[in-house]
Amino acid sequence: MSEKSRVRVVKTEILSDSWARLEAAHFDYLNSGGQWERQVREVYNRGHGAAILLYNLTARSVILIRQFRYPVFTEDGDGFMIEVPAGVIDNGNPEQTVKAETEQETGYRIGSVQSLFKAYVSPGSVTECLHYYCAPYSASDKIGDGGGLDAEGEDIEVMEVDFAVAMSWVESGKINDAKTILLLQHAALHLFGQRSE
Repeated sequence: MSEKSRVRVVKTEILSDSWARLEAAHFDYLNSGGQWERQVREVYNRGHGAAILLYNLTARSVILIRQFRYPVFTEDGDGFMIEVPAGVIDNGNPEQTVKAETEQETGYRIGSVQSLFKAYVSPGSVTECLHYYCAPYSASDKIGDGGGLDAEGEDIEVMEVDFAVAMSWVESGKINDAKTILLLQHAALHLFGQRSE
């Protein structure tokens, strides 16, 4: 029996369809003991995304952004997150999306990007899969101020950060965004080499 045949979708109900779609999925699942069981899961579908780390090996620096995230505010009372540029994929093209988001959010216009991997964000309840990229940058790539799009309510601070400092922020918890931690760890292993103490 194939893995796919272990799931029989019974019905889905749309609970909300605003900025994204929230559904209740009712399905039968054949467990490892050979028994069918009815399960219900809420599924949040907001599309897929792309994220990028801009790095400069000569300066040993990276470009990060800082912006307000309301859901985090409800948890810790602050809500200002240090992140890599990212956005929801437009027209099914993650590379085009990540280049556009980089320019909008940071003011840097980049050329070629390196595709690294893709990973699901929170597979227990969210359908979003993030595509991860990196690209070198230099001062000459800066063509604007960045800051995001006013029409989308973005108010983004652009930060050029020493790579060792960025890694220390991960260790201290100042950076606590998963996509940013993943890309910084990738850079530590594959771009900057082992960080000297």
